[in-house]
Amino acid sequence: MIIIPAVDILNSECVRLAKGNYKDKKKYKLTPLEAASNWQSKGAERLHVVDLDGAKSGNPENFDVISKIVKSVNIPVEIGGGIRDDETIENYFNAGASYIILGSVLFKNINGILKSIEKYKGKIIAGLDLSNKKIALSGWTERIEVDFYDAVDNLYNNYGINQFIFTDINRDGMLEGPNIKFIKECSAICKDVQKINNNTGNNDARTINNIEFIASGGVSGIGDIILLRDLYLDNLLGLITGKALYDDRLNLEEAIKTLQINK
Repeated sequence: MIIIPAVDILNSECVRLAKGNYKDKKKYKLTPLEAASNWQSKGAERLHVVDLDGAKSGNPENFDVISKIVKSVNIPVEIGGGIRDDETIENYFNAGASYIILGSVLFKNINGILKSIEKYKGKIIAGLDLSNKKIALSGWTERIEVDFYDAVDNLYNNYGINQFIFTDINRDGMLEGPNIKFIKECSAICKDVQKINNNTGNNDARTINNIEFIASGGVSGIGDIILLRDLYLDNLLGLITGKALYDDRLNLEEAIKTLQINK
């Protein structure tokens, strides 16, 4: 498991939202570019960059800012928010993105991005954001009646997507600690979907590798890092954290050292 600092961008500023509420935001003095450079200098192995304006509008509103971030760091950057067509996906990869996070388009128009899913196999991450087990789309402004398990099963077995980000919206930005029950459930669902695929002998070329997931929402301090580390979830690739870092409640260098104990 690695720690993945979040750089959330709204109106070209670095912000953190509470439960995804655009009206409940906290601005930070660091610019998005400064924040990215800061986390890299403190040992981050990967960055999570989100265009919050784009997540709501469906268009890449902060493309220029994000492109500068990607070019300024030498660690992998995963990018999400307002990415809903092949052209935008292509533009971000051309700008240097390591991974693209897709959310709304996977449920609203997945047929429109099949070319990208195939071309960038292994570099597409499905972002599933949940509130009371309901999947949220469009910057978390709407909910859909799609079963969580079925969504993972479909995206893995039918489209070969094997990396997921699972966000507990009710914990996001609240500094209340991660939802351990939710994270354990995410781990179990990924393993179950993968196991069923293996048992049925599905060798479809669209399905690749084992499923890994990244957890997001609620980190409040080093105690949460230790707690998650000691769950020993072998398919938990990383943990996204934002407000705890920006509010100096979590020291990134200390967190990284804590995780290295088990390596």
